[in-house]
Amino acid sequence: MAKPDRQRLIQRLLSEQTIDSQHELRDRLAQVGVEVTQATLSRDLRALGIVKAPSGWVLPDGLGAPAGPKAFEDAVRAHLLWAKAAASLVVIRTQPGHADALAIEFDRSPQEEMVGTIAGDDTIFIATPSSDDAEALASRLERIAFFDSADASRDRA
Repeated sequence: MAKPDRQRLIQRLLSEQTIDSQHELRDRLAQVGVEVTQATLSRDLRALGIVKAPSGWVLPDGLGAPAGPKAFEDAVRAHLLWAKAAASLVVIRTQPGHADALAIEFDRSPQEEMVGTIAGDDTIFIATPSSDDAEALASRLERIAFFDSADASRDRA
């Protein structure tokens, strides 16, 4: 099967059902006659912007299209534990495994103060042009996550 066809099939499978692991996804592909290595599957998932979330593999809304302010704010509320300015960087902490999902939302809905993002497992670094921009972005993110929502009592870790 050609790469574009395989990637469309992966998108369809993930949109139709919850799949919790790459192993399970490989099994589902094999059930429809598509054999793929783990390395190829990892590259396909990365190329499609698909990330592992606590609920399983997640397709980005609109497959990379800008998500809009509501989706961005929902992602901040769901994933952000804290945001702190450090010189011209903003350091963001999430629960383990959540940084990738939140970083994708930053990349899909770039903030005015942002230059770029780097995400690990539970930490995101956002580069900004200045320390003032970093302070403004960190403050706005904390406001969105903890004060602009009905769930303002959520624990900060």
